[in-house]
Amino acid sequence: MSDLLNSEETAQSVVQQAEGQLLQSADPSSFSPSAFTTLETRIGQYISELVSESIKVSKRHQADTVSAAHVERANEYLVTNTSRRIYRHLGTVGGVLLGAALSHIPTMSSAGRYTSEETVLSAALGIVGAFMIALHMAKD
Repeated sequence: MSDLLNSEETAQSVVQQAEGQLLQSADPSSFSPSAFTTLETRIGQYISELVSESIKVSKRHQADTVSAAHVERANEYLVTNTSRRIYRHLGTVGGVLLGAALSHIPTMSSAGRYTSEETVLSAALGIVGAFMIALHMAKD
């Protein structure tokens, strides 16, 4: 519990420092008032997530403190997590399509019917599914 409170305090401290630097370095006149408020909010959210994820990474490595490498890994995870999620879903859908295609072959065999439409559909589902799985594997 104290780790959670400590990480929240750390995040709040870093957010306040970042807001101070943002006001000094960024020209708020370039933004509408609501856009600048949204920018500040998003930066605060990202900093809080980065602090939290950095602590999680350091705990996974059983470290006593958070190192620069832990912060870098946390940043990579937060930045790449969104695009990886899309490819992970593509891989899942591809697996379902490939599974449907492969399971249709024994069904056709046991029924003794091999229509051209079913064969083409099964092959197409298999090819698309395999491609989606390969895309997921390549991006991971």
